[in-house]
Amino acid sequence: MKQIVFAIAVWAMSTLSGWAQSSETFTPKAFHVEVTEMFPLSYGASYGLNDFSLTLRNDSALVCMPYLGEAYVPSFTYDGLRFEHQYDKLQVGKDKKEEATIVTFNVKHGIVDHRFIITAYTNHKTYITVYPSNAQACSYTGEWTATHQ
Repeated sequence: MKQIVFAIAVWAMSTLSGWAQSSETFTPKAFHVEVTEMFPLSYGASYGLNDFSLTLRNDSALVCMPYLGEAYVPSFTYDGLRFEHQYDKLQVGKDKKEEATIVTFNVKHGIVDHRFIITAYTNHKTYITVYPSNAQACSYTGEWTATHQ
């Protein structure tokens, strides 16, 4: 009887408090990342970010992320990392320990080409690095959720 009560208590605690590991599977062509931290190369890190994200779905990337970095070639019409465009050159792989999925793709926004590298772990932790063709790279962290295509 004690074992049944213990099992029910563990189940209730894990369900109510989020102990249970999510059964979501990371899908490289359909995911959403809530960005919470930014790590620019030439500036201090920013923590506790809200309302910033990266979403891949239906062959498009919806990007709404802050950016700080030095531009090598200024673009006066460049409004940063706020756009929705089709991506190309999507590649999917695993890290050396087979613990994470690595997704890389390109997006052209105006005259700037962006190379995105996303590392998504099964615990939903996500690392993003963006390489603009005209400026310094910038890195981000956040958590992914699956989306429907």
